[in-house]
Amino acid sequence: MKRNWAILPNVPARVVSEIGLPKAQCQLLYNRGLTSMPSVQAFLCPDTTHSHDPWLMPDMEAAVRRLINGIDGGETIGVFGDFDIDGISGTAVMTTALRDLGADVISYIPDRQSEGHGLGLEAVQSMAGRGVTLLVTVDCGSTSDLAISEAAALGVETIVTDHHILLDEPPYPVVAMINPRRPDSEYPFEHLTGAGTAYKVAQALYRFRDQDEPQELVALTALGTVGDVGPLLGENRYLVAEGLRRMNTERSFGMEALAAVSGLGDRDLDTGALSFQIIPRLNAPGRLADPGISLELLTTTDPAHARSMASQIDRLNSARRTATETGVKQAEGQILERWGNTLPGIIMVGRRDWSEGIVGLIASRLAEAHGRPAIAVAVGDEESRGSARSVGGFNLMEVIEPAGHLMVQFGGHEQAAGFTIPNHNLSRFAQFLESTPTSQEGDLGEPRLEIDMQCDPSTVERDLFEFSERLEPFGKDNPRPIFMATSLRVADSRLVGSSRHLKLRVADDRRTWDAIAFRQGDRSQEAKVGSRIDVVYEMEKNTWNGRTSLQLVIEDFSPTQQPRLI
Repeated sequence: MKRNWAILPNVPARVVSEIGLPKAQCQLLYNRGLTSMPSVQAFLCPDTTHSHDPWLMPDMEAAVRRLINGIDGGETIGVFGDFDIDGISGTAVMTTALRDLGADVISYIPDRQSEGHGLGLEAVQSMAGRGVTLLVTVDCGSTSDLAISEAAALGVETIVTDHHILLDEPPYPVVAMINPRRPDSEYPFEHLTGAGTAYKVAQALYRFRDQDEPQELVALTALGTVGDVGPLLGENRYLVAEGLRRMNTERSFGMEALAAVSGLGDRDLDTGALSFQIIPRLNAPGRLADPGISLELLTTTDPAHARSMASQIDRLNSARRTATETGVKQAEGQILERWGNTLPGIIMVGRRDWSEGIVGLIASRLAEAHGRPAIAVAVGDEESRGSARSVGGFNLMEVIEPAGHLMVQFGGHEQAAGFTIPNHNLSRFAQFLESTPTSQEGDLGEPRLEIDMQCDPSTVERDLFEFSERLEPFGKDNPRPIFMATSLRVADSRLVGSSRHLKLRVADDRRTWDAIAFRQGDRSQEAKVGSRIDVVYEMEKNTWNGRTSLQLVIEDFSPTQQPRLI
């Protein structure tokens, strides 16, 4: 959808003086909340000072002592993680650490379709039947009172490691509840992901043993942090920066094989490569088949087995991509038929033939396209599974939690949530959404596209690109710099990627640039050869056939005579 373009406020002269760098560089830093040289240095050079003491988390001592007793006593320890990349990579962190410390470990990733999100009775009973006496959850467990009570009845003690919102004090028997978002927590950074929280437990274990942790733990943590869209500030920024450094210094067999099938080869990985190449593939088995495949890939020590699993994962990812595109088209048809051009504040769509593995992707695409929260539901015979995605600062859990009595289970955080609901409650839930204040607002208007500064591509290349790369890793709360250029001449325009994307050549006053506008192929008539357009773009390196060059990634564009600035 069209977005309002908003250039961020100019950097004040006092900030330029305080930082002491060229004004354009200070603008990029100021846009990220950096106003002094010490804050800039800390941001540009994240190090171990950003990694906080794990013992500051409530219950950490109880968790570590129980795990050490389990390891030393020869107990079988179960590690249960959710089936998305945060849960899978966090499970890989916990499993790798415990095995390295001498534990007998059984890992369990649930089946999305038969078990759904979170710790369930089937998993608890299965692990108890295999001799597990101590269970560690990863990226889940905060609302799993029934399953944890069942575990206790079967003689299994539970340690919960999670980062999702705690609805109440846990009324069920746990050894420890490790969660950086606990109200009583003194831990100074609450935005760790599930993988990040699991890593802090592993870090505490190694410190207790006075041993060095394996190199791959931080690399695995970086996967989950990027995949779960954790804000790349503070400790998360350090974990991702250090994780990428370790990935690019010494890749595991699994990551090496996955990079190969992704077309990345031995090029250095960055957050873009993780977000668009690596992580979608690791998520694909959990969407369409067995998520345990990805966990096995991340933890294998057999290079041949890694290559075989990576090929299997790549095939599943191709199937996932096709299913998602079909689902989005079907969802857009439902939206047009039901609401036309007057959309509710929260969009809810569903079909019986949608796989539970793609509804989150459909919801994400709809939220992005329409600038409002979206819910996609895979309708089952008696129960349905839904996935919700938000926009901006809208808190999904504040909407879903009051409707929890309509659901079998639910969980999530401000920007993403999932739930299971009986079919006979679907219409009541839809009515509830329509009665929320957000829904009553009607059309929320065009979303805002924030722009770092107005600057033509040649000037960015000359003055800013090299510096902007120092702002990596990019992600939530630290996006790749976005620029606006006016009156670029379209030298070439064609459709690529089955006509989904628009490939352009555009010229400023100095030279001509390759440019790609992803998922904007339907706008080709607005960018005819010879016309002039204003563009909002990112600049990035593009490697093709062994040649690396700079290209523009166009976020939005408009004919030059139709300004979009607000």
